[in-house]
Amino acid sequence: MSAVEIRTEIDNLLDKVQDQDESFLKVVYSMLSTYVQEQKDPILGYETDGTPVTASAFLAQADEAMAAVERGEYITLEQLEKESEEWLKPTK
Repeated sequence: MSAVEIRTEIDNLLDKVQDQDESFLKVVYSMLSTYVQEQKDPILGYETDGTPVTASAFLAQADEAMAAVERGEYITLEQLEKESEEWLKPTK
């Protein structure tokens, strides 16, 4: 089935859905709306809590990270190594 045929069939099927069945139409609308939004701003990955990371959010985070580096807000590898040595020391 071609894309045009599929669109036509979807239109025909939606026409058969009773107007009273608003909950079904809301589900279809939500699915289509989510799909279209993801095409505009695709999901690149997920945070550890399951929150999606979109391309626009990722680019904003990358821009902020670059700006922080330009402001001198970073630590050197040597500083990180020294700091990480503290992580392995037992606490009393």
